[in-house]
This record gives sequence, C-alpha cells and structure tokens, in this order.
Amino acid sequence: MEEMNIQLNNQSNELTQRVKNISACQICAGVLPHQPRPVIQVSQSAKILIVGQAPGRKVHETGIPFNDASGQRFVNGLV
Repeated sequence: MEEMNIQLNNQSNELTQRVKNISACQICAGVLPHQPRPVIQVSQSAKILIVGQAPGRKVHETGIPFNDASGQRFVNGLV
C-alpha cells in the first residue's frame, strides 16, 4: 500500500509540474496581438483529454476553458 501511495504522489507531483510549465509557456509571445495565456484545467481522475486551440477573447481574459459561446456549443455537443 505504501508503494502505491508513493507512486500516486509521484504522479501528482509530475502533473503539477507539467501544469506549471504549460501555464508559464511564452513560446508564441512575439506573434500574438496579446500576451500568451495558456488556459489549462486538469484532473488526475480524468479518463479523456480535451484540447482546445486558439481560445477566444473571453476565454483568454477569464482563463476558464470553453466559457465563450463557441465553447458552450462544443460542451453541449459532448453531452
């Protein structure tokens, strides 16, 4: 059981570090009309991964994935 807890802690630490790295990404800073702001939401218990590309202004401003009109249409299409 202790070995399983260590493995889960390591996975949690790795996920946390990946989220920090993604959130700090500035690769496209020179080509965007605004500051880069990667929008990311993760869960260790998720069974699927959904990646959005080029979020709209509202998502960029709020940092909340899929909270604009096109995102809502997308989410509604999933259910």
